Amino acid sequence: MKALLFLCGCFMVATAAAGAEFDRTVAATPGSRLDVRLYGGEVIVRAWDRNQVRVRATHFRTDEIDLRRIGQVVQFRAHSRVGSPHAIDVQIDVPVWMGVAIAGTYVDVSVSGTRATVKAETVRGDVAVKGGAGHIALKSIEGDVVLDGGEGRAELSAVNNGVRVTGWKGDLFAETVNGSVTLESVQSTSVEVGTVGGDIRWDGPMTSQGHYQFATHDGDIDVTLGERDNAAVSVRSFDGRFRSAFPVKVPDEPARSRRFTFVLGTGAARLDLETFLGTISLRRPTLPE
Repeated sequence: MKALLFLCGCFMVATAAAGAEFDRTVAATPGSRLDVRLYGGEVIVRAWDRNQVRVRATHFRTDEIDLRRIGQVVQFRAHSRVGSPHAIDVQIDVPVWMGVAIAGTYVDVSVSGTRATVKAETVRGDVAVKGGAGHIALKSIEGDVVLDGGEGRAELSAVNNGVRVTGWKGDLFAETVNGSVTLESVQSTSVEVGTVGGDIRWDGPMTSQGHYQFATHDGDIDVTLGERDNAAVSVRSFDGRFRSAFPVKVPDEPARSRRFTFVLGTGAARLDLETFLGTISLRRPTLPE
């Protein structure tokens, strides 16, 4: 995780104010969920085999830490009694079945090992999730969004950094403004990716009857298709270029600004590609050395 440049110059604290430790465990009943709200710091969530939630935190002595159960919600909150808020590093152990929701401003988020829903949103920080099941919703304004494994439906969003997905199974929606989107070994029948200034890269199987939509304004689209992939391909490159490692009849340049289509194999899947100023490339898999 990258270091946070956290409100430089906004507060001065004596060394004696730091160094307090928080360590508390509460029972968790099936169906309950975790809700974390933190202004700044790092939140690390890991799954374990106990029906308990354990929270450990390092914080300033002037901070107030609150962990409680409210109905079906295990809630974690922290705030400063004096002056501006501080960065607090938190480690949380949760049952593998427990859904997790984390929100913050200057917060890095890491979640691993869960088999439940994950929602994480931060302004200036990275979000990294390994595993998860059901609805996965991850968002960062000034950080990277990374999803490794898991299954269900994923909605991923970044503004000035990138989105990277590996080994996901299920529907996938990803969007950025200036960052790139990289998708590897994704198994899905529904993928929609959009970015303004970033590139899009796909390297994985395309399922029969699947629909894959990749669109960017200024960036490139790089799609690797297997020799046995079957797709009906629709291309619009406007002022960009189109290249293919497969035998495809490419129309002349004026016609390329309009949408043109072709079929690979049986055309069982649907692949829509669009860029205004970038290059669209269809590649074959790289052979191992």
